[in-house]
Amino acid sequence: MKRFLCVLLSAVLMLGMLAGCGGKKNDTDDPATEPAASAPLEVQEDDTMHMNMLFSMMGTPDNGVTELLGDGNHQKYRADGSLLQREYDGVVYGRDIVFSVSYDEYGDVDEIDVDFDDSVSEDQLAEEISTLTGRERDSEGKWTAETAVVSLTDTADGICVTLTQFSAESEDDVEY
Repeated sequence: MKRFLCVLLSAVLMLGMLAGCGGKKNDTDDPATEPAASAPLEVQEDDTMHMNMLFSMMGTPDNGVTELLGDGNHQKYRADGSLLQREYDGVVYGRDIVFSVSYDEYGDVDEIDVDFDDSVSEDQLAEEISTLTGRERDSEGKWTAETAVVSLTDTADGICVTLTQFSAESEDDVEY
């Protein structure tokens, strides 16, 4: 009887140990901890720039941009010595980005390019831009806001969001 009880208890203990084996997941495999490619982008505490701020920069003179953002990392100049472009590093939606501010011949912001790495999908950016502009993409795949026309371009390293200064044609410019 003692032998039978010992064998039975050993079998129960062995089954208990085997019940814990297999089917274990590492913490890195947990889908709840990985960002979903279709999850909405959210403003983070460490963001240095917000996408809606870029819309307000359109048409701003260089001295206003310099006061807001500084001189940037790199500058490019035209042959006449006027500023063509400044490049900045920043954090948007918790991701490191590089953005470039291009100036027209009058020294006003003409275009802004924001380069996101491949951790952000085109769908995420499209959803965010639609929310910010309050509009859906037009037939050309662009958004027309009050200050800028926004487009998305695939790059080798991710996606580029381009804001180009919007200017409506005056009636004098329209040919009938």
